Amino acid sequence: MQKWYEGLETPEERLYEESVGKVKDGVLKQGLSFDEAGALLDIGDAELRSAVLDDALKVLMAELHFAGKKPLKEVAERLGLPVERLEKAEKEMLEDVKKAAIEKFKTTMNMTGHNGR
Repeated sequence: MQKWYEGLETPEERLYEESVGKVKDGVLKQGLSFDEAGALLDIGDAELRSAVLDDALKVLMAELHFAGKKPLKEVAERLGLPVERLEKAEKEMLEDVKKAAIEKFKTTMNMTGHNGR
């Protein structure tokens, strides 16, 4: 099924989406470690590759740890990564949620006529 936004994204955005999916599928469907799945990527841009791997790790953590209720240590073992790396990613995820909540609050306050005075 075609996504509503297909064709609207840039080639870089499409590569990003496909690459995150490739890492996720490599881990969940093929049983690869995170690093093995990451090795499947063919991305020349180091910054984009880093963003893909960071986000793929967060997606996998969301599915396995938060939604799947697996302990972080178990997820780390499944991914073949040190638990400290997952703890760092978890901290970043929670910080992202905090920032998004603050921005949403600010936007909501501005839309309802509250201007902070």
